[in-house]
Amino acid sequence: MKFLIDTNVVIQLENDGEIQAKFAELLRRCHENGVQVFVHEASIEDINRDPKEARRKATLSKLDKFPQLKKIPTPSLDDLKAKYGELPKPNDVVDVKLLHAVSIAVADFLITEDDGIHRRAKRASVADRVMTVADALVWLKQSFEPDTIFLPAVEDAKAHELDFNDPIFEGLRSDYGSYFDTWTTKCVNEHRDCWIIKDGDALAAVVIRKDETRSEAGIVKPGKKILKICTFKVSEDYRGQKLGEQLLKQIFWHAQRNKYDVIYVTAKAKQATLIRLLEEYGFEKTGDLDGGDGRFEKSVGKGKVSLEKGETPIAAARKNYPRFHDGAKAKKFVIPILPSYHAKLFPEVEMLPEDVATTAGAIPGNTIRKVYICRSPNRTIAAGDVIFFYQTKKKGSPRSQSMTSIGVVENVRHTLDADELRRWTAKRSVFSDAELQAMVAGSSPLKVIDFLLIGHIVPPLPLTALTSASVLASWPQSITKIAEPRYLKLKPLINLGFDF
Repeated sequence: MKFLIDTNVVIQLENDGEIQAKFAELLRRCHENGVQVFVHEASIEDINRDPKEARRKATLSKLDKFPQLKKIPTPSLDDLKAKYGELPKPNDVVDVKLLHAVSIAVADFLITEDDGIHRRAKRASVADRVMTVADALVWLKQSFEPDTIFLPAVEDAKAHELDFNDPIFEGLRSDYGSYFDTWTTKCVNEHRDCWIIKDGDALAAVVIRKDETRSEAGIVKPGKKILKICTFKVSEDYRGQKLGEQLLKQIFWHAQRNKYDVIYVTAKAKQATLIRLLEEYGFEKTGDLDGGDGRFEKSVGKGKVSLEKGETPIAAARKNYPRFHDGAKAKKFVIPILPSYHAKLFPEVEMLPEDVATTAGAIPGNTIRKVYICRSPNRTIAAGDVIFFYQTKKKGSPRSQSMTSIGVVENVRHTLDADELRRWTAKRSVFSDAELQAMVAGSSPLKVIDFLLIGHIVPPLPLTALTSASVLASWPQSITKIAEPRYLKLKPLINLGFDF
């Protein structure tokens, strides 16, 4: 496997002679696990344009430590613009040359902290090939040291339970100065509600929230019931582990079930990763506030999701998450999944006590974006389709022979190539590198299904209930389409906590 690292990463490898810990760890783990690290020759061209000789020489000396990718045929400037957007500056051209290199698999992943590159990658549908340093570190650990990954869970807390001297709050304290103590005192005094994720005693992530009136919020989108996300923080030590996605999912489910009209959050421009995540799931920037914060709002819809003109079912699912379009344009499928793979894909369900399986309501999953890998010959499943996971027989399991989970398909691809499988699954997979290699050891292509996890069905629907309602004729042995009349019989049996 090959990493291409952007200049902005290389420059940070040394800061006044001190090796930056996370970049040094990235290189160490790459070396230990046989992952090659390259720079692009275009990065050299970019550095050579620096008019400051001393800085130019220092940067080039850092780049000299890495082999270069050279003589990569590049499309015309017009073609690059068509794919990646306007290129007003020379360094913009360098950026898209790096993206082009990973798009044609000269390198497997581009590692960059540049928000502009991440946005161009999304525009060109190559975002799954671009990682931050934190993303890359998590991928290396999961692929080659899978036992090191912890299974996070969101817990409810009150603000007075938090230690505001914890390192996770250092950035906020720095940004807001003396007002930080005033604000934390207010949070404690009002017993504000929080969601936290802990790793042992370490606070890995936190959200502090409150209800607001329209006059307090000063928002643009209509509605009376308003949820303000006062704080949304992931510890530097836990970046790349999808904790932000997990907390965002928690926010969406809470707002949807409790019939809020609007969610809003403020964020500084430097919080580029958070802003990209918010925008991915329907938040819109509606204004700038004093102090440099931007205000981002999302309407919380109710009822059936209808497609706007030209809108696809998957685009509607992202915008309205966790609500989704289930009209005739979205086909429905049931996917049988072995208990061992179910535990890998949905660990949050396996961690539930057995008596929860008999409790009304539904629980959201840990992260939103997931990937399912199988060898089904089905060629009709496509983006926007709704999928229902059915756990096969397992003695003693409350989910044995039951429909447990719902998702919406984002993408479907096929491969027999191990490197291709790594590239496609790196930002979603729960499997180690050894497990992925074992999967390709067969003669038929693997089907790789990227999907958004809508949620889990609680209690799960057993086969007896599914056959009695004429949803299924018998237990599914492979990916099976659910005809629309049968789906209409299934829908009333599912309680997600909101209408769909």
